[in-house]
Amino acid sequence: FAGPFVERVSELDFLRPDAEIALSAADAERRQIATGETVEVRSNGTSLALRARVSRKLMPGVVRIAEEHAGELHTTVEVVKR
Repeated sequence: FAGPFVERVSELDFLRPDAEIALSAADAERRQIATGETVEVRSNGTSLALRARVSRKLMPGVVRIAEEHAGELHTTVEVVKR
């Protein structure tokens, strides 16, 4: 389930995506980031703090953020350990 119904019904909050960024295992290792750590995600003057989730399914150089948590970020971002 997703979409407007989930957003309006508080009992369905558990179905909403977590405020996190998924990054590849290679990128996480290079930046010394582990799942659960808070990272700073920057893009064109915008900065967000999100929880990291290391994914073996993502290719290096690719990150995934739920649209509702991406805010004003652009398609190219920088991820740094806090």
